[in-house]
Amino acid sequence: MTVLVPLVLGTLALVDAALAGFRAATGRNARIRKRSYYLAASRRGLASGAAGLGLVALLIVTAFAGSADPGARYAGLVGAGTRMLQVLAPFAAVVVVSLLAYWLLPMRGSTFVILIGLGPFTLARPVVVIAAVGWSVAASSDWLVWAAALAAAVSVLAVEPVVHRRWYRSPA
Repeated sequence: MTVLVPLVLGTLALVDAALAGFRAATGRNARIRKRSYYLAASRRGLASGAAGLGLVALLIVTAFAGSADPGARYAGLVGAGTRMLQVLAPFAAVVVVSLLAYWLLPMRGSTFVILIGLGPFTLARPVVVIAAVGWSVAASSDWLVWAAALAAAVSVLAVEPVVHRRWYRSPA
């Protein structure tokens, strides 16, 4: 369990980063065949998200290096991560179901899924991330838990604006 929580959180963050890269590029290209364009955008988002996660990992490793009891600190981080997953996992599950419905349903059903699911979920994403951070740090007084949770939230929420400003400021 102590390895599973960071792996699941990291996977969620990286998938979210790839989708954020895709979102940053949407509506910026009038070409008909956009598959390679969207794949490049997703890769850019993934790379930006990985860089952000690397900075969070660097913060945690640096704090562990100067800690008298790294095991206790790691346990505190895993506990906070578990609480974070209690908020993020249901949201991610609903998004995955919506994406599957979007890909599998006919055109009319896919449009409906976008209107009632994917659009509002995209708008709710920052609120869910902030709620997950709040819930994860509520039971901890360790500064590392607070710093790692806030750094992870900033990292996740910054991917789309960074990718958008860097590569998709103007239409192609």
